[in-house]
Amino acid sequence: MKLPHLLKGVPLLCGGAPDVEVKGITADSREVKPGFLFFAVRGTKVNGNTFAEEALKKGASAVVTDSRKWFEKLSAAGKPVLLVENSRKALATAAANLYGNPQKELKILGVTGTNGKTTTTFLLFKALNRLGVKAGIIGTVSWGSEEELHPSSRTTPSAVELFKMLKELKNRGCEFVVCEVSSHGLHQHRVHGIEFEGAIFTNLTPEHLDYHGNLEEYFLAKAKLFRLSKLSVVNRDDPYGTTLSALRAVNGGKTVTYGKKSRNYTIEAIDPEGSVLIGTPKGAVKVKHNLKGEFNGYNVTAAFSLLSELGFEPLNLKEAFKNVKVPGRMEEVVPGVFVDYAHTPDALQKALNALKKACSGRLIVVFGCGGDRDRTKRPVMGKIAATLADSVIVTSDNPRSEPPEQIAKEVVAGIPEELRGKVTVELDRKRAIELALRGKGQADYLLIAGKGHENYQEVAGKKLPFSDQETVRELYGRKNAGGNS
Repeated sequence: MKLPHLLKGVPLLCGGAPDVEVKGITADSREVKPGFLFFAVRGTKVNGNTFAEEALKKGASAVVTDSRKWFEKLSAAGKPVLLVENSRKALATAAANLYGNPQKELKILGVTGTNGKTTTTFLLFKALNRLGVKAGIIGTVSWGSEEELHPSSRTTPSAVELFKMLKELKNRGCEFVVCEVSSHGLHQHRVHGIEFEGAIFTNLTPEHLDYHGNLEEYFLAKAKLFRLSKLSVVNRDDPYGTTLSALRAVNGGKTVTYGKKSRNYTIEAIDPEGSVLIGTPKGAVKVKHNLKGEFNGYNVTAAFSLLSELGFEPLNLKEAFKNVKVPGRMEEVVPGVFVDYAHTPDALQKALNALKKACSGRLIVVFGCGGDRDRTKRPVMGKIAATLADSVIVTSDNPRSEPPEQIAKEVVAGIPEELRGKVTVELDRKRAIELALRGKGQADYLLIAGKGHENYQEVAGKKLPFSDQETVRELYGRKNAGGNS
């Protein structure tokens, strides 16, 4: 594609777009090939401008930067460089142009919030396809369409990956695409240029504060999605949902709410074993979904509300949500053993409460906290686990560059002395799961939290193969066979 066509819609502050052929685009200098356009973006740890000259040496046709200092430096050296207002927005626009602007031919739905994004997205994806509307999905667990799903590397992919995926889904004949939209993705303008048909706000609790700095900035990042959406569906029972509804009222755009306090889609009753009674503008509808926990009643109601507002009949929706299974989200792998992605204090508390209500025996939890992430949540999660569970095993969960024993120490520090007798630290995750299974009685429930769908452990810069589900099946089979480990 010629450079002027690639940058259509990108205001150039300085430098002209020469009529050269561009063979690809990237913001990673390691991916540059001859004829590529390199976008120098500034990250939290690395400034892409420092790799501009390296990219040019590797054959980049030009550099796009939003730094006047770097523009002047490269220009003075006679290098091909373009100055834009925002490199990340320019990258998203260029990616959309490169892949033929697929977003303009798709109805794209977005879901954001601290917890519930994956489940709500998956519910929308499954329900739409069951309703006879071909839909694709882009999220934490996977991306693709019903005939072929591919593993995802992150919640919201890079702008280049995102528009490439959208083109693929359009080519597969999808009418809708349901996207999880992370706060990082919004803050970094990865979805810039997309007008969402509808968007859902699930909830907001402290998370990613190591990146955003504070809860207010985290909320403002999430709120960006609703400036890009024609329709907003907001959790009325969440304090930040109320704030978001007020912002939408000022900024314009249609907003409906859901929740126990909502007058639009009212949660009239929730059975934590898997059903919710929803009051709708067309009357009350009971939806049997078979996902455990009150929080899943909220997720189902969110998805139901959005699809209802898009014109789908409530009675048809009632059938569309039956028996949807979400990988790694309150997934009962073997009887009484649940794997869940809960990796925030709020999510862990909700998962434990849900199982505690349904369990007639003891409640056991295996969990850890991720390394190189918000450290303030570690003692909080320790206290929640020890307060709600009868037995707690603290283990490793993607320690990354941190010593696992230090992470575990910070988790245990939050547990009151009188509750520490129920706590065991076993840093080997497989061994921790084995200990939990050995101690589990027939009436007991075991929650293995933190990793959910993930099939790796991230340790010292490497991703080592590890799946909670596969580990449970292996050890459970061995236990039932009477084998030794």
